[in-house]
Amino acid sequence: MLDQITHLFRLQVIAEAGSLRRAATLLNVTQPALTRSIAQLEKHFGQAVLTRHSKGVSLTEFGARVMTAASRLSRYWEIAESDLAHPSSAMRGRLRLRAGPLWRAVVLPEIISELQNTFPAVVIEIGSSLRGETAADLSEGRIDAVFGGIEMPEGPGQRLRQLQFTTVYDRVVARENHPIFKAGDGKGNCTPQRLLDYPWIVYTADPVYELETVHGAIERLGQAPDIRVRSESLVAVIGFLQRGDYLCMLPEAAVAGANSPKILPVPVEFGGRMIRSGIIFREEMSEWPPMVELLKLCERHFGKQHGATASKAIPT
Repeated sequence: MLDQITHLFRLQVIAEAGSLRRAATLLNVTQPALTRSIAQLEKHFGQAVLTRHSKGVSLTEFGARVMTAASRLSRYWEIAESDLAHPSSAMRGRLRLRAGPLWRAVVLPEIISELQNTFPAVVIEIGSSLRGETAADLSEGRIDAVFGGIEMPEGPGQRLRQLQFTTVYDRVVARENHPIFKAGDGKGNCTPQRLLDYPWIVYTADPVYELETVHGAIERLGQAPDIRVRSESLVAVIGFLQRGDYLCMLPEAAVAGANSPKILPVPVEFGGRMIRSGIIFREEMSEWPPMVELLKLCERHFGKQHGATASKAIPT
């Protein structure tokens, strides 16, 4: 078994290097040794894992599947090695996360601070959730979990789990003393047409917000709104909202903590998504103590908001 693991790890380096010569240099072994490793894998699986060509080597379709499994195995081995090398009270390692903007700006700062109180030697890496890359990075072990809208990557053998912690609602928002709140219909509601009377900000961290703003206005009101600012920074968007007569489409939870002045939902019927939000992570991470604690902290965070246990497993 250990021999097979060695062969798989060597395949991983060969695939990343793109040639046996470069991989041999990186691994400090001979090219014949790498050739023997590949031959052993192909004999074991009964299929070719590499294609040779003039510029080096590349993975076959089956080799790409083997590479995905090897990447997951490499990450699992890294975690197991760290666990065995240190007592649980001094657990080390890295927890690699990707998260949507709401999670990065509002939720994770509190949760990660608490997590590091329990595991001070675990390094937390948090990156943006990149469309088209995150699913592969998660499946292949380059990251451990993704926070945000929970849509499972397609494909067989993913070995992923998902938990829903909350539902996020997009709303039109403005500062609490914005004149639009005085322009109601007498029943506390704003007529949609009044949305065209004020300048808009588009939050560009997710392209959906521009679609909701521009296409929603065209479909509902017959024309696009007056967009004055585009920004991918949630902090900047909130600052603009607090200082001007701007409107913006944002997740309601993203502005809940804004004060002086507060940012409030505008009582108007105008588009807005409803998104199941939570975590997707690989099954082999489910018993690693930092991940177990992270899930508990998420449940506790949203349980306080909802007054009950927040997480809900979603069938895959």
